[in-house]
Amino acid sequence: MKNEISEWYKDIFREASNIAISHALTALSQMIGGPIDMEPPEIEIIPRVEFLKQLAKQGVSRGMVVMFDITEGLSGLTILQFPRNSALALSAVLMGMDPSQMTELDEMGKSAIMEVGNILISVYTDILATLIGESVSLSPPKPAESLYDIEKELNRPELRDIENVLLFKTKFGQKDIGFESYFYLVPTQESFQKLVTRLEAQVKQEG
Repeated sequence: MKNEISEWYKDIFREASNIAISHALTALSQMIGGPIDMEPPEIEIIPRVEFLKQLAKQGVSRGMVVMFDITEGLSGLTILQFPRNSALALSAVLMGMDPSQMTELDEMGKSAIMEVGNILISVYTDILATLIGESVSLSPPKPAESLYDIEKELNRPELRDIENVLLFKTKFGQKDIGFESYFYLVPTQESFQKLVTRLEAQVKQEG
């Protein structure tokens, strides 16, 4: 699989995404209050260097970033990132405040966002489970305060040689307020190959 995903793969991702998103919308609507619109994630495969640039561009210390180990189904690291503007607007909505008045993300705001994060994490793990045909489980979240925290995780022996990272970019919103999140799957080489093999098998079945 190259850096660009073929239309075959995109169709499989969309199908898996639609199933998972339909389960999440009810929970998000109850939490945020009122109907929520959510687009299926945009999927990209990016090289390791571009992955770190993307994280830095969206701001690690200025937004909200949490890391999870993959404990079942695949192996590696996953990272959920809310850029600063989305994090501020989302925390304001969750706490019943005017988004224009929210200028800093405090611990209460982070806790509120993490409740939404847990729902999104369930979406992404459901997508991955559908793609590989197995359950996927993640560890409890580990906060990342800086890019250095993430680079430390990437120095683990099983992740030092990773070449490819999957990026799921998700947009959701309510009325005229929009949010976006970035979910990065940093698989070991073995897990990446497993994912590619399962996708190729699904493509053959579709054909």
